[in-house]
Amino acid sequence: MLVIFFAGILLQSFLFSRYAFYKLDYKCEFSMKEAHVGDELFLVETVHNRKFLPVPWLKADIHSSRWLDYAGTKSVIAQENRRVTSNFYLKGYQRVTRYWKLTCLKRGVFTIDEVTLISGDLLGYSGVSVPVTVGATIAVYPDMIDLEKMFINTNYLQGDTIVKRWIVDDPFITAGTREYTPHDPMNRIHWPATAKQGRLMVRKNDFTSRLKMSIILNIQSIEYEYDNVVYKERIEIGIRVAATLLDRALRMGMPVRFATNGCTVDERQKVIFTNEASGKEHVGEIMKMLAKLELRNVKDFELFMADIMGHMENNEVILITSYINDGICEIARSISRHSNIVKLFILDKFVDLGKLPGDIETYIFSGNIKIT
Repeated sequence: MLVIFFAGILLQSFLFSRYAFYKLDYKCEFSMKEAHVGDELFLVETVHNRKFLPVPWLKADIHSSRWLDYAGTKSVIAQENRRVTSNFYLKGYQRVTRYWKLTCLKRGVFTIDEVTLISGDLLGYSGVSVPVTVGATIAVYPDMIDLEKMFINTNYLQGDTIVKRWIVDDPFITAGTREYTPHDPMNRIHWPATAKQGRLMVRKNDFTSRLKMSIILNIQSIEYEYDNVVYKERIEIGIRVAATLLDRALRMGMPVRFATNGCTVDERQKVIFTNEASGKEHVGEIMKMLAKLELRNVKDFELFMADIMGHMENNEVILITSYINDGICEIARSISRHSNIVKLFILDKFVDLGKLPGDIETYIFSGNIKIT
């Protein structure tokens, strides 16, 4: 009896260890290929045992990003990684599908390259493992923010009044004239109307979907910064500003381009300067760039602007930057002189107000937002 007992133990150990992964299919994929921060989706695991012999226990060891939160599970987090374990029991010829509910916590492109499968005999005395290539990928786009609440026009800082409407208007379609105010740029002055009225008058521009927009993000968080970004949270806000502007351009049907002195994870030595186009496909490609954007400086911002500013004319140019200096102010003025309307978005709420250009419409981050 003892011989038969131990022989049975050895036999089952041999069978289940030897044939655990024979005709066993494992697949792991996200329910969506694209999502935004805060979206909920599913990680779908499918295991199919295509043989008569059952699999008494199977453990799938999943390594993903810590920024994909698995609801209702106990996971192990180490730096940027999250480890989740999934357990199965499979009868002969059985297929099992499991859904993990996920929440996207941060922008980025997240990939599950491999999953380690572990199995063994009935008693757990012997175990075998095998890596399975899955290649599950999801691009998480940055979420939108309320620009009117999050940014303050510098002309109203003393009264601490938040601008209620700043949406870009078309400087080339004039609906009439009105009296000049201190926050109007000098290139909007209507000189014939000024001479006629005897006081400064400016063009009153109408809103139109034919306006062109150029969104330029300075990836540097401070003036002298090389390679990696120091104040990452500021640039993350800048990326969300760019995403919000892209969404508005899409809804208004206006041509838009995006430029930054940073790079994506795919091309780590190449700055970004897209073509000017409109439509869902074009904006979608730029949103993917924002998801893949690395917080790393490839080229000094002022040198980068010197290369590209000649390609912008008759545009609403939005400069998004964490800091301000004389060089950036002069860049803004130079762009404005080429039949462009320029607006500055400053991401540092503690910026020195004395350095701001008085002749350029400027908005400062109010700090009223949660930063991940």
